[in-house]
Amino acid sequence: MNLENDQSNDLKNVLHKVGKHWKLYVISITLFLGIGVLFNKFSEPKVNISAKLVVHESRRNMIDPSSFMPGSELFSGRNTFQNSLISLNARPLLEQVVNKLNIDVFYYQPKVLYDKNLYTSSPFQVVLDKNYLQLTGAEFYVEILSKDLFTLKVEVDEGELHNFLNASSEQLVEDWEFKHTYRFGESIENENFNFTVLLKEGLNIDKLVGKKLFFVIKSNRQVVDESKDNLKIEATQLDATAISINLVSTNFNMGKEFLDKYIETVIEYDLQRKNHIAFSTIDFIDDHLSDVFDSLSIAEQSLQDFKTDQQVVDVNLKAGQIYENLRAIGIEKDQLEAHVNNLEFLNENFQKDEDFSAHSVTLMSNLNNEVLNDLLNEYIGLVGRKQHLLENKQAKSPQLRELTFQISNLKNTILVNLQYELDASRLALQQIRSKISTLNVELNRLPETQRNLTTYERNFRLNDAIYTFLIQKRSEAQIAKASNLPAFELIDYPAFDGRAAPKKSRNLILMVFFGLLLPTIYVLLNESYFEKISDIEDYRFSFKAPVLGQITLCSNGSKKIFEPSNEDAVVAESFRKLRTNLGFWPWKDTLEGRVVLFTSTMPGEGKTFCSYNLAQSLASLGKKTVILDFDLRKGDLSENYFKSENKGISMFLSNQVELDDIIEKQEGKNISYIAAGHLPPNPSELVESDKTLEMLAELKTRYDFIILDAGPTSVTAESLVLGKMADLILVVMRVNYTLKKEFKEIIEELDGSFGKKVTVVLNGVKVSRQRYYNYSAYYAKPNLN
Repeated sequence: MNLENDQSNDLKNVLHKVGKHWKLYVISITLFLGIGVLFNKFSEPKVNISAKLVVHESRRNMIDPSSFMPGSELFSGRNTFQNSLISLNARPLLEQVVNKLNIDVFYYQPKVLYDKNLYTSSPFQVVLDKNYLQLTGAEFYVEILSKDLFTLKVEVDEGELHNFLNASSEQLVEDWEFKHTYRFGESIENENFNFTVLLKEGLNIDKLVGKKLFFVIKSNRQVVDESKDNLKIEATQLDATAISINLVSTNFNMGKEFLDKYIETVIEYDLQRKNHIAFSTIDFIDDHLSDVFDSLSIAEQSLQDFKTDQQVVDVNLKAGQIYENLRAIGIEKDQLEAHVNNLEFLNENFQKDEDFSAHSVTLMSNLNNEVLNDLLNEYIGLVGRKQHLLENKQAKSPQLRELTFQISNLKNTILVNLQYELDASRLALQQIRSKISTLNVELNRLPETQRNLTTYERNFRLNDAIYTFLIQKRSEAQIAKASNLPAFELIDYPAFDGRAAPKKSRNLILMVFFGLLLPTIYVLLNESYFEKISDIEDYRFSFKAPVLGQITLCSNGSKKIFEPSNEDAVVAESFRKLRTNLGFWPWKDTLEGRVVLFTSTMPGEGKTFCSYNLAQSLASLGKKTVILDFDLRKGDLSENYFKSENKGISMFLSNQVELDDIIEKQEGKNISYIAAGHLPPNPSELVESDKTLEMLAELKTRYDFIILDAGPTSVTAESLVLGKMADLILVVMRVNYTLKKEFKEIIEELDGSFGKKVTVVLNGVKVSRQRYYNYSAYYAKPNLN
């Protein structure tokens, strides 16, 4: 229940604070909404252009180009969906798109907050002479003077001279200005540029005269950088292989044309990559077919000549068997030698840290080792990921360090497996060579003619087998090349997909948020450091200490309210109410005089004003009252109200005079006063002495009310000392003057020390005009009694 009450009070406090500053909130929200509307109207419009591609994964019955030549599966790679996402935003791909579009001049029209991208709607066209260096990144302003003349102006803080032929930046241009008038169609030559400006036909020249436009020449690198920032590629769903491509552009036509060309390039690039192995295989086979064909022709002719010369019709069956074995073992030996060479090549280049993806797959033979094949596949995948990170300038990425560590460990494992396979292959090769030697020994025993004939036949059959094999593989590669399809398929053409900027609704909501935020920050800061109490309701929302009375703001500025010449009826009535409330206070001792202490948070809150006039009000009721100026340092009560420079409290407390010597009675009134006296060197010690208790005890026997006017609690310590001796402590707080933060600290300190005898008097409370007139009219009536 207490928690609910606290939450309810907190809500009320918040609503109260907001209500106090409602005008500020209204002004702030209106101002920010106006800013939002203007921003939406004058900010640069941007559009979203989106398309969708689907990535087809490898299918079972499709021909894999990596199977054309044994061993090429090592370099087929793993084209996963995530790799596809990364590759689609690669810089080389975007460079191909920019080269196809051939856009290097961009046209703009200056607006209030942005420069409008004209693209093809520009009234003129700039034709670059790319044989010369061109100034890129600078704004060339064109002012059309007539259908024949225009003014060209450029001011450059920093720009680059770009060579479009070799796509390189030659030098920097800094702090350079140029202005000249030219004819349309005239070649404009300068040390920093060379181009021609052509005016388009069918235009209303009168509307263009005096209109300022400008164009910017950009290198392919600059265009690629801008495109890369505006291009967003992501998967449509976590479990799907569809890709959403979104481009943010300041001109719809330019963005759509870019995205069309981009998708076309993606599909072409993927198909070229797939056909690369097939093309490499066909080229390799074509290079070797002529050599094999020549060898086959020579072997065939040699066999025919030998048979003709020797008149050999058939060959001994045994010799044929031996030669057949030699042929089979010879083929096995050639394959094993190629396998050993392949392993040695891999081992040597792995130790040199060479990138294997750059080698032609046709140089490799079948490793016949699935473990090693898998290790090499994994190695190539890690190297590819590392190169991608380096291309994207992530050299300090923790992922790069992890990849480097994985590549190093994997490489060592591959080297161990390579060495083991190499040793085993060499041993097998040695055994085959031994078999060949044995068969040759047996063959030497055959007749020389039969042996020579068998040799010619074996050579012929070997070359014929190689030629047939190459022809077969070439046909397979041609079929695969013809049947290849790109992995990417366009399923949603580039189209408008909403406005990217300005987001009008979001901007207005954001402005409303800021319109609420800034006044709230102001209210919180003001409350924490600068907020002041405005009225009794504001006080009650902020503090729990009871209010004994409210003193109305004096309209004539007089200090002595109850003087006949200065009496302010409304203010006097507020002191009478305070006097009445004193009568309801639960005093501890009703027989002796009552000690009332006045203090405040800081100087200037009206503490002395309240103490003096309350004393006058009590005296007017017949109460014997004495008022003591215990502000020994300043003595404002003595100086401005008593007009007394006689002996005072400081002299009594220092045993220089007696009590009766310092009491002064105001003539004609039931009130006495005691001045502060001369400023002592140790006011705090004097107030804490037993003489103060002695003085107050004596005064209680003589007077009904003893009013103590002490210094501000935040400035002096006398208030805390006198608080122990007082029956009631009145803390004066001036409306629209006292800071809440300081008052809170003081009231908590007094409340913690003296508890329920601490109460508050609000000074300077403003009353409504109607209420003030009612008071004035009432007290202005003649007293008939």
